[in-house]
Amino acid sequence: MKIAYFDCFAGISGDMILGALLDCGLDEKLWREKLSLLPISGYELKVSTVSKHHLSGKKVDIKIKESQKHRNLKDILKIINDSSLDSDIKEKASLVFNRLASAEGKVHGKSAEEVHFHEVGAMDAILDVVGSVIALRLLGIEEIYASALPVTHGFVESEHGKYPIPGPATLELLKDYPVKKIDMTGELVTPTGAAIITSLAKFSPRFDFKLEKTGYGAGTSDFKEIPNFLRVLIGESIHKFEEDEIVILETNLDNTQPELVGYIVEKLLSQGALDAFLTPVIMKKNRPGVILTVLAEKDNYQKLLDIIFRESSTTGVRIQTSFRKKLPRKIEEVETKFGKAKVKIAGENNFLEILPEFEGCKILAERNNVPLKIIYEEIRKAYLERAKKK
Repeated sequence: MKIAYFDCFAGISGDMILGALLDCGLDEKLWREKLSLLPISGYELKVSTVSKHHLSGKKVDIKIKESQKHRNLKDILKIINDSSLDSDIKEKASLVFNRLASAEGKVHGKSAEEVHFHEVGAMDAILDVVGSVIALRLLGIEEIYASALPVTHGFVESEHGKYPIPGPATLELLKDYPVKKIDMTGELVTPTGAAIITSLAKFSPRFDFKLEKTGYGAGTSDFKEIPNFLRVLIGESIHKFEEDEIVILETNLDNTQPELVGYIVEKLLSQGALDAFLTPVIMKKNRPGVILTVLAEKDNYQKLLDIIFRESSTTGVRIQTSFRKKLPRKIEEVETKFGKAKVKIAGENNFLEILPEFEGCKILAERNNVPLKIIYEEIRKAYLERAKKK
C-alpha cells in the first residue's frame, strides 16, 4: 500500500500541496492533461523550482487571465461533476468543497449553499483542490497521514477586512484535529489547505512504511524563522495491518445491581460501542465487583460515557486513548446449500480470517434443523471455493 505523510512543519496550503507532490516525481504533463478535463478556462499554471533557507522545492503559481464570476458551492460542484474525471476524484474533491463551504458558512452565519467563493479565490480553490486529488491519484497514494498543524498569530487581510490568524474558517476546519501552537507571525495554514488535509488524511503519529520519495512544496511567504515549505514523504507500507486510535473507558462497579450491569453492557453496544465487557474482581473490603471496560471510537465516546454515568452507580470513569493494529475487513455474502449467509473476511494470505456472522448462521441452523457448527463449516467452505475461482 502506497502511503503519503504530510509533514506540515510550516503549515499547509493548496499550492504547497501541489508543489510538494510535483517535487515527489508527479508526471507534470499527465497531471496538466487530467486537470484540463475540468470545464473551466482563463488560467495559467506556472511550476518553478525555488530556494528558501538553502532548501530547494517546487512552487506552483496560478495566474488568472480574465475576470471570473463569483461562484457558490452548487456552481463549483457542477464544474467538478460535469468534468470527465474519474468518479472517485469527483467524490473526494466534492467532499473537500462541502467541508470548506460548511466552515465558511458557519463563521459567517450562512448555510453552505449561500457561501460565495469570490472571483480569483474560487478559481484558485478549484485548481488547488481538484489538482491535489488528481496528483494523489496519479502517484498511486492509497492512504494519507498528516502531522499536527501549526497555529500562529497575527492578522491577515481579506475582502471583509482584517481577520486574526488562524482565520475563522480555518479554525472551524481544524476542530477535532491536532494542532500545535508556535510563536510566529503570519498565516501558515490556509482554509483550502486545511479543508484538503482534514478531509483526506488521518492524523496519526504511528505508521510503518519504507520511505521512497520526499518532496517540498513552497508557500508564497518567506519567514526568517523557518523555510516555508510543506514536506511530503511517500513510501510503501511495511505491514498489511490497518491502524486507528480508540478510546478506552473503564470503571469499577461493586454496588450496581447485577441485572443493571447486564443492561448497561447491552445499552452501550446498541449505542455504537466497539466492544463492552465485564471482568470480575475482588475490591476493597473484600467486596466482589466487576470492571466495566468499553472500547469506543473517538467521536462517539462522550455519548457512551453519559450512559455509564446515567445507568450505573459509578462516580468516576478512567479514560485513555490507545492505538490498535487490525486486519482489514469486509462483509461479503456467500451462497451455501442451506441458503445465503453473510461472512466477515479479515486480512488475506497468511492472515486470513473467515468469520461467519452468528445471527445469520443461527437462523440457517434453525431453518434447516442442522447443527450450528455445520453451518459455520459450509460458509467457510463456500467462501474458499468461490475465492479459488476468482
